[in-house]
Amino acid sequence: MDITARHTKVVETIQTQYGVLVREDYYGYPQSESNLYMVDSRGALLWFSERAIDGDSYANPVRQSSEHSVKCASWNGFDCEIDLKNGKLLHAAFSK
Repeated sequence: MDITARHTKVVETIQTQYGVLVREDYYGYPQSESNLYMVDSRGALLWFSERAIDGDSYANPVRQSSEHSVKCASWNGFDCEIDLKNGKLLHAAFSK
C-alpha cells in the first residue's frame, strides 16, 4: 500500500491488525497534530496518537511493545507507549 504523506514525508510504516501505523518526518511537521497516526487499508485517517506534551513530535523509530501497543521516543525526551486500537497514550516516561 502506498501511503501519501499528510505534511512532510513518510519515514516509517508498520502494518498492524488495526491498520497501517505511519510516522512522518518530524522536521517541519505542524505542531498542532501528531506525526504518528493510523490509516486504514484505503489510506483514510483513523486516529492521531496522543503526545506527552502539546507540540511534541515522535522523532525515533517505532518499537513493538505488545500485540496491541508500540513505543516511540519523542523529540522532547519522552518514551511513550501508544495503544494501537485508538492512539491513546498508555504511558509516558521522561528519559532525557
